[in-house]
Amino acid sequence: MADDAIRFDRTPYKVTYQDLNGKMQTIRRVPPPKLHDMLPTDIVELTQKKSDDFRDGDQVEVKAINPRHANTLQLVNQNGDTTFMDYYELNLIDEVAPRDGVHPMDRPKNNRYLMWP
Repeated sequence: MADDAIRFDRTPYKVTYQDLNGKMQTIRRVPPPKLHDMLPTDIVELTQKKSDDFRDGDQVEVKAINPRHANTLQLVNQNGDTTFMDYYELNLIDEVAPRDGVHPMDRPKNNRYLMWP
């Protein structure tokens, strides 16, 4: 895995905040498990309309995934507009990002020229 790749670990972390009474509170949080196979630069299809810029059936690119909120993806369309959507509102169309243990040329869609007609 590259050094600049996103790591989806579930290491607990602490959040400190000031409550309504003015007291400082510290809580322990654990990131949820990642429940999908999408990675940044992958192409996904929207299954629900988000806005006039992000309609049902549009194909957009995954721009980023926050490791602490791995099931919410930031998407970018052809015009450069961005939005956030949950993974269950998307279908993975094209795996562009490299996966661990799988070379991009070893995927079946990239070896179509080797198949007999």
